[in-house]
Amino acid sequence: MLTFVDMKAFALFSLLFGIGLAIQFERLVSTPRRAALLVRRLLVLLGLGLIHLVLIWNGDILTEYAVAGLIVLPFLFGRAWLPALGCALFLGLYLVQPFLPPLVTFPSRTWLLHYVAAADRVYSTGGFLEILRFRVEETAGILPLHAFVLPRTLGLFLLGVVAWRSGLVQRAGNRQRTLGSAAFLATGAGTALTLATATRNYSGWPSLGWVQTVAAPVGTILLALGPVVA
Repeated sequence: MLTFVDMKAFALFSLLFGIGLAIQFERLVSTPRRAALLVRRLLVLLGLGLIHLVLIWNGDILTEYAVAGLIVLPFLFGRAWLPALGCALFLGLYLVQPFLPPLVTFPSRTWLLHYVAAADRVYSTGGFLEILRFRVEETAGILPLHAFVLPRTLGLFLLGVVAWRSGLVQRAGNRQRTLGSAAFLATGAGTALTLATATRNYSGWPSLGWVQTVAAPVGTILLALGPVVA
């Protein structure tokens, strides 16, 4: 079950967040300060995310969503084709990242082992200030993961914008059969790719090369699309 849940929820929420951002943008069309209001909302979300990240849980996604929202916002003011182009470019970048020179450096195994040992000690015996300092320091080790996933988040945000602006979401009731078939295909393909990747990882079968590298992220995106399309 973890195989199908891991990272899929983040992708699903990213798509829904993009739809929500497009709805807000549209409903504020008659407001002269539309851009300022949207920026303010995203900055508030960023503040809440940073508080959550530092004080509560290092698995926070609000911070990344706020940053992604600020990046996506200019696309909403552009021509109709701009969000679709941005979506294609960001998702394309996400898929080819493994084949490019590293844009970010992930923590080494040695760092992770040291981090786990330090976390056990600090969280079990440290005071508030020591824990707070440790959480601030550990954030540096988490940032590469957020940077790696950011293109996917941006792409799915923009895909949500495209889905809303195209009327696909609003007229879903009139296309139940078509959307149901699309959801079935997306979920089926995503499940197949996820199972194939997981089976190879746990069975020790020979690597499938670049196909395997691309299959995992594509499966994640398709599994996120399935429930939304349905």
